[in-house]
Amino acid sequence: MEWGRAKNLLLVFFILLNLVLAGLIFMENLRYTVTGDQEALIRSVLAQHNISMYTEMIHRFPPMRALQVSGYYYNEEELLAIFFHDPAMVERVEFPGGVDFIYGNAIMFIDSGFVTYFNPDGLGISVEAFIETHFPDFIRDYHFTPHDEEGLRVIYRQAYRGYMVYSNYIEFLVTERGIIEVDMQFGRIIGFDGSAHNLFAPDEALITFLQRVQATMGNQPVTIRHMDIVYFLEFDAASDEYGSTHHAIPFYRIFIEESEMPFLINAYMNVSIDV
Repeated sequence: MEWGRAKNLLLVFFILLNLVLAGLIFMENLRYTVTGDQEALIRSVLAQHNISMYTEMIHRFPPMRALQVSGYYYNEEELLAIFFHDPAMVERVEFPGGVDFIYGNAIMFIDSGFVTYFNPDGLGISVEAFIETHFPDFIRDYHFTPHDEEGLRVIYRQAYRGYMVYSNYIEFLVTERGIIEVDMQFGRIIGFDGSAHNLFAPDEALITFLQRVQATMGNQPVTIRHMDIVYFLEFDAASDEYGSTHHAIPFYRIFIEESEMPFLINAYMNVSIDV
């Protein structure tokens, strides 16, 4: 009899505990959520300054950890095998700060952490096949569409745990001859590091964006076409040698119709940077 009552009391206790935990989780989620009223307010403020927002608002901004990334990370032998049919026949020419690799009309050079390949005859493989074969963890950045009169520029960036790492990229120039130029820069992703830090809210980042637009573009009409969160690391050729490690941190990325380049805003500090 007493044991039956004790079991009932324990059952009631666990039900109440689960309700309390659910309430705490709900309150924690609200803490890092942009409400409908907040979204309406920031859209109104932007409109008052001639800025339209034709994209979805970021509503969730939970704390995020920094991402540990190595300095420039390239394997010379692998690059030669990727870009040249007969790596043994490639001429290697060193110069201050870098090296050229030459075979026929094709040339690849590594300079201050940047890798560039150029071949006027075309690489002989499609962009999709190149990525799938050599860099399967890179995804296409459909929102970044730089203009080039010579052909189509296509950019892929490395993805990690559902986030795009903006500073790890491969850019292709594609013409009727195929891929004639490849530019790349990336470090090796080691993993998340340290504890999670709070982010400034998306509406606060949009106020910083508004101030930046006014400082650089005045009061001309501006249309926001996309907003997301990416990881970004500003590489420094003077310090990003093999073996060095750095931290990529979350940035709000805002694209507008009037510019090819996005606005990048440090999500930890709510500060805009030039890219």
